[in-house]
Amino acid sequence: MQSIRHYLRHYVRHRIRAFLLDATRVLLIAFLLGGLLVVLGQVLALVAGDRHLMELFGTDVTEVVCIVAGAAGICSFLLLYVRDRGTGDAPRRHGSGPGDDEGKSVWD
Repeated sequence: MQSIRHYLRHYVRHRIRAFLLDATRVLLIAFLLGGLLVVLGQVLALVAGDRHLMELFGTDVTEVVCIVAGAAGICSFLLLYVRDRGTGDAPRRHGSGPGDDEGKSVWD
């Protein structure tokens, strides 16, 4: 019974970690592309002299990009709590050997 529980815990932790990692990557790319869109849209609005277009890219588009950036930050933060054991993906301290928490989540 103990080994089944251990296996399920590991499997669920691994699935959550994989989801969060993929979500972080997708949201980070969307955030960077959205920021580029905001800048290019505002440059276009300046060149065209269109006040409404400038307001659109400065408010509505920017709000969406900020929400995506926040979601990417939350997902990357949550990754700290679902590290796989024994995979060696623990953060390393510069100039030192392996970290003391090798492969453990902050809850272990």
